[in-house]
Amino acid sequence: MESITIDVLNNNAASFFEISGSLTNVISNKRLLLTLKRLNYEMVENKILIPFRAENQILVLREIQNLLNKYGYSSTLSNQTKNEIESFDREHALFDLFADKARSIRNNEFTEYPQLIDDYKAFKTVLNKSLARNLYPLQELAAFHMSFAQNSCNFAVPGAGKTSIVYGAYSFLKSLPYDDPRHVDKLLVIGPLSSFAPWTNEYSKCFGKTTSFQRLSGDIKISKDKKLEHLYSGFPAEITLIFHGGVDSLQGDIIEFLKKNKTMVVVDEAHRIKNPEGIWGKSVVEISKEAKARVILTGTPVPNGYQDIYNLFKFIYPFKYKEILKFHYQNLEDLTYNTSPESSRVQELKQNIAPFFIRIKKDDLKLPPIEEKIIRLDMEPYQREIYDFIETSYINSFKQNESATIKDILNKAKLIRLRQASTNPALLSRTLKDSLENNVIAGEYDPNARFTTYNDEFVNDSEFFNKICNYSSFETPKKFTEVKKIIENNILPLNGKVIIWTIFIQNAKELKLYLQNNNINSKLLIGEIEQSEREKTIEKFNNPENKEFQLIIANPFSVAESISLHMGCHNAIYLERDYNCSNFLQSKDRIHRVGLEKNQITTYYYIISKDSIDEVINNRLNDKIERMENIINDDIPLFNRINEDDETDIIKDLIANYAKRS
Repeated sequence: MESITIDVLNNNAASFFEISGSLTNVISNKRLLLTLKRLNYEMVENKILIPFRAENQILVLREIQNLLNKYGYSSTLSNQTKNEIESFDREHALFDLFADKARSIRNNEFTEYPQLIDDYKAFKTVLNKSLARNLYPLQELAAFHMSFAQNSCNFAVPGAGKTSIVYGAYSFLKSLPYDDPRHVDKLLVIGPLSSFAPWTNEYSKCFGKTTSFQRLSGDIKISKDKKLEHLYSGFPAEITLIFHGGVDSLQGDIIEFLKKNKTMVVVDEAHRIKNPEGIWGKSVVEISKEAKARVILTGTPVPNGYQDIYNLFKFIYPFKYKEILKFHYQNLEDLTYNTSPESSRVQELKQNIAPFFIRIKKDDLKLPPIEEKIIRLDMEPYQREIYDFIETSYINSFKQNESATIKDILNKAKLIRLRQASTNPALLSRTLKDSLENNVIAGEYDPNARFTTYNDEFVNDSEFFNKICNYSSFETPKKFTEVKKIIENNILPLNGKVIIWTIFIQNAKELKLYLQNNNINSKLLIGEIEQSEREKTIEKFNNPENKEFQLIIANPFSVAESISLHMGCHNAIYLERDYNCSNFLQSKDRIHRVGLEKNQITTYYYIISKDSIDEVINNRLNDKIERMENIINDDIPLFNRINEDDETDIIKDLIANYAKRS
């Protein structure tokens, strides 16, 4: 048999497998050449070049090897080729080992594999030695599953302590001998900028010590040269942090980093990479091929449909995801739009992916109780007059068209204006575009902001518009005075802290100024606040011993993900709410999550203006929450069963509510 070498040839234009060596007989074998023709081979300087793309590299290589072997030619792989396919071989070997046992770990059923009991004991021994923090049983099981699988998804609800789970799994894999194929000693976290500080702070809490971190996003002082210096260093920081959108520009450099370092790659808030054709989704999946371990973290795995899990599984098993899912992307879309969640096809999908994920549900957390207080207020006279004028003018048009779907931009804008009037009429003088958070790139945006681009829905009456522009000189919004009352009577006397949620940016600024004029110090957590300043504010506020300030005023779209405030704060005041159930529940989770004392009560205050859209939203939102909580309890919660963009129910109830009052 002739000796032939298969090498990899990369240039700027394309990539090829280069077949060289004793090719005399190969070149004269017309049947073999005819077969190779369908792989688009070409002869260059007595070498055979066969093109490949990144996504089909392994398949093309396997086909070349099989064809050469079929016609009696032995082949060897060059060192570069071996390196190129190392991650595939590793994944292939570990997959078979894992797939047999993963379901038993996930379901906490070790009797079928007695060896797992010993493995679990060894895992717990490592955790007891390396972690300063005790994981609760479900966290511990999830961390064991993650470390055993090395490639897995954790779909735990917000507040379940996913960061601690990852650190638990990482500590075990790091403890393994260096030559163990599962060993890792570096962590690359891809997540929102708001997650960087929690990953840093939680490390100290988990391990009782700190380590070296390097941020590759979110700090303009970090130059491109500094980033490359880290990625090509012989002694890089143990933990690298990068924004989802920052991977693409450093993709090749990160791949080289992963080839040289035994790294676990974690995608936090992974629903952001759900689009397989998007830049974020493509680049993150591409680097995953060189990772030693891969972890997906998200509490909302399928926000828009079952197709959202396609890219998540492509990340954790880039060479095996099709075998796992057994559904093409289009099949998953069909499941979303044409099949009920109880159907046999959906159950089949769940069974297919069951070994590869763990979901911790809200009920599993056994959190201490909450207390919810609804405070109904009569508006001050000027606010009442302004609100009634606007509502009356809108009701007539609502009767003509009750729809408030994503297509009904005018009605959506009117609902925003009504919410502004019910909380602070001064907001009506500003453009809608400037009223809502709208940083799409950073992921900090109010979904309603898209309805403000071409329409402002200003009050078209000179007398009332003048009253609106001068509103602040006439009276203080009743909600502002009520917030002050709650703080002075219920929060400060108990030496407590409170977070005040408001959707409108200007409301946050005006409330801060009002409280400051009444000798109450506060800090803002809104989009325009620099990331470094936000992190300082959160660190101080979440420290129970720090009383520099005892309240923050925040926008739920700027503090929606990856932030915990439960150690220092047990009270929240909602100045107003919209009809977005998901963001409302996420905001509540900021202070009600794992780590609370057993008897710690978390209190929520909802301030509602009587005879207004506030009452309609409160009633409708409660119905929506009940439906959402039923969905959340599913292993793969399909959130698109609740349409967050459709506010038609609000308009219908608003018309009925108005009729009762008229």
